[in-house]
Amino acid sequence: MIGPQARARLGKALRVLFGLAGAAFLVVAFLQTWDRSGGAVLPSWPRFAGAVLIATAGHAVAFVAWSALLGGARSRRLVTGFYVAQLGKYVPGAIWQAVGQVGYTVRAGVPAGTAAAAFAVAAVTQPAAAGTVGATLAVTGSGLPPPVRVAALGALGLCALLNRRWMTRALALVGRLRPGMTATVPPQADILRAWRWTILTAAASGLAFAVLLGGLDPRTSLPAATAAFCLAWTVGYLALPFPAGIGVREAVLIATLGGTVAVPQLIAASVAVRLVLMVAEVTLIAAGRWLPWAGRASAATPPARPADTAPR
Repeated sequence: MIGPQARARLGKALRVLFGLAGAAFLVVAFLQTWDRSGGAVLPSWPRFAGAVLIATAGHAVAFVAWSALLGGARSRRLVTGFYVAQLGKYVPGAIWQAVGQVGYTVRAGVPAGTAAAAFAVAAVTQPAAAGTVGATLAVTGSGLPPPVRVAALGALGLCALLNRRWMTRALALVGRLRPGMTATVPPQADILRAWRWTILTAAASGLAFAVLLGGLDPRTSLPAATAAFCLAWTVGYLALPFPAGIGVREAVLIATLGGTVAVPQLIAASVAVRLVLMVAEVTLIAAGRWLPWAGRASAATPPARPADTAPR
């Protein structure tokens, strides 16, 4: 039997291994994305730097949304773990971000049931938030064809799943919630709070794309480009068979903006925004613990929900 000290050393070794693997695959993904740019004309460095600042600010807010799903729990360890866990999305296997994010959250003192349910709920609030931004800007803004603006309204349908009862049923149906975990799903107010914060993250990512595309085609409408990116991200997120939505998002961008922007420019901006988002993530991994809300909260650990304490 492994003793407590041995388990602690093993856990630390596994966390270090996870971080190194994530960093290595992040570099691979960055280089592959750079290679995909080929001979395409990329946006200028000032545009790139501006997009990084916007995306970094938006991703910084992403932790606040995560904290909302944990009952407001915040600590430096929780902040650091949240951003390091984002490296998991680059590790082949499609499960490592979930494993890392839940694992680091539990290590920060949050009950396992609460952490697992929060990650499942985030899988709904994220596309619902991006769909909200995309649909709202598509309908109220200009620069998109009428058929696209009408079709964009379908993204608002994801907001129906923000209802806690419907969300719980949907997550249980697709296997994201195991039997007995229903009680650990965050309260309705926390779900809506996380959705509102995630809207800011989605809008920032969309705006970063719009800034990059504007550097390639000055005629680009910021609201239209932001809406197109958010809709493309939503569709790519829901397209489960396609890793990271690669190919799907570009197809949606071409369908929404292809009538006004040349396809090579759309592809170049799409590649550039992937690079921007990677840089933003690395920046926050390095500086996350110094964010204003790191270590400041109403409670370091949320109160346990019924299923966290129930016998298993």
